[in-house]
Amino acid sequence: MPSSQNKRLYSIPSATGAIARLACARLRELGKDPAAVIAKVRARPEQVYDDAIRLEVPKQIRILELASEELQDGLLGFHLARSFDLREIGLVYYVIASSERFADALLNAKRYCTVMNEGVRLQVRQDDRTVSIALDYVDIDRKSDRHQIEFWLVTMVRICRQVTATRLALRHLRIRHRRDEMPAEFKSFLGAMLNFAQIGMRSFSQRQWHPSPLLAVTTI
Repeated sequence: MPSSQNKRLYSIPSATGAIARLACARLRELGKDPAAVIAKVRARPEQVYDDAIRLEVPKQIRILELASEELQDGLLGFHLARSFDLREIGLVYYVIASSERFADALLNAKRYCTVMNEGVRLQVRQDDRTVSIALDYVDIDRKSDRHQIEFWLVTMVRICRQVTATRLALRHLRIRHRRDEMPAEFKSFLGAMLNFAQIGMRSFSQRQWHPSPLLAVTTI
């Protein structure tokens, strides 16, 4: 009989499916049929449309990829994250947004991010002068994804900007997957030096959190 550790190792991480719902809504807005995309990934419609039912993370990643192809939008994750109402995240957003300090907001994000997506782990490291953050994938092939991680990155930046009430220009953003060229929209929105297909962790100075904090983000 398999041990609890083996069950954990072979479990498939689940998510609220919120990003998949946004992708399907964008398909409908542009006259496309999301049912065909949902069927291709062998997901049940209620897993996508009912926020009380969890969706396997690999299926969400695949839905985003198929929707990107259908819409001919190579920056779908970025575009979805730019335009959605942050309150749609639900209780986790309000916990983060109500934090008294930026450092508290990041720690709350770390604590509750798996509620949104069990396949994503937010890491926060801090000392007296610096804070470093990174997004890591758990039991998910990082190479299988591009749109979901870009959605997470942009959403994190939006929340951090809202919490600090500043524009919050990033110092560094290092992303593991590749792109043939640097998307101008990324650079304009994030205000950062972007490095695709890079691995590492950088820090940002707390001394500059207010009024102009700088943020460094890495995806593993």
